[in-house]
Amino acid sequence: MQKIKVLSVCLLLSIILIGCQNINNLNLNEDITHIEVYEWNSEKLMDTIEDQVFIEELTSELDNAKTHSTANIDWAMPDYQLLFKDDNEVLYEIGYCNEIQNFGSGAVGRYWESDKLYEVSTELPLE
Repeated sequence: MQKIKVLSVCLLLSIILIGCQNINNLNLNEDITHIEVYEWNSEKLMDTIEDQVFIEELTSELDNAKTHSTANIDWAMPDYQLLFKDDNEVLYEIGYCNEIQNFGSGAVGRYWESDKLYEVSTELPLE
């Protein structure tokens, strides 16, 4: 009986610890030197963001953001494709919407990847 109590407590603590782990969406280990902003599904470069403070803040927000599935949602694609780069190497790609997207049930944000919307509404400093 004592072993069952100990095992139950261990299981409960394990579940709590798993739930408290940090979310890491991007898992970027390299430094991002700049973000290139392209029209969605185009090779037209719209802008390049080199502000390191902005890049670090945005990367941190995206890395720790809640995400929501968009797999069953019919919506227009993002306005821009962002390439997070270290010099010439593409480290990460994500979509960006000029307008905040609101799909209900907590899915609100501007950044989209494949089938999920990131709960981040930070505007890009586009010229």
